[in-house]
Parts: sequence; structure tokens; C-alpha cells
Amino acid sequence: MNDKSDSVAQLVMKRPDGRSILDLGSGRAATANQGDVTDLRAAEISTRLEQLGFTVQSGNLNTLSISGENRLFEDVFGLSPNAAMSVGTPAHSTKIPAELDEFVADVFVTPAPNFFP
Repeated sequence: MNDKSDSVAQLVMKRPDGRSILDLGSGRAATANQGDVTDLRAAEISTRLEQLGFTVQSGNLNTLSISGENRLFEDVFGLSPNAAMSVGTPAHSTKIPAELDEFVADVFVTPAPNFFP
């Protein structure tokens, strides 16, 4: 990949109270939906990401799959998709811009699995 190629990452959204699915701990049935954001908030977050140049590919009430040029991920989130792919381990954002801080808990890239014959 080069800086002009597109990468895909998962973005974890925050609720208005600042919590996300990352704050829930291990899988308790009673807290299963506590990290969910509303459809309206997810749409607002999607719009903000699109204004920055990302494409929102899909999502649920906790995460969004976003794509964009590698350089865009590096500039906005301090995230190097190329590094994650080359070392074969997940990479997480190193910064969340102030204009997204109340909306985004984390952004991460997980490299594709390697299958052996």
C-alpha cells in the first residue's frame, strides 16, 4: 500500500454521556445496550467524518466502518494503516481531534488474517 491507497478502519462511537461500548467491561447481559448511540447521533458522527473526507461504509449503534486514504487516517487520527498491515497486529488511534473528541472513543485497523495451506 502507499499513501494514496484507501484503508478501512473501525471507529467506536461515544454516547452523549461520553461512554462507549469500550467502557462496558466483560459481556454482562444487563449492560448489553448501554454503549449504544442513537440513530440520530450515529448520523451526526457519520456527517462529521464525511466532512473530513472519510467514507462511512457501514455501521451499527456502537461502531462505524470508515474508509479513506492512508494519509487521511494518519493526519486525523495518528493511525498508520500501513504499519498495522506490515506488522500484522491491530493499530489504534494515537489522537482524536478536538472536534471529534465527544463523538469518538477509538479508531482501529485490524490486519487481514493470513491463511496457511
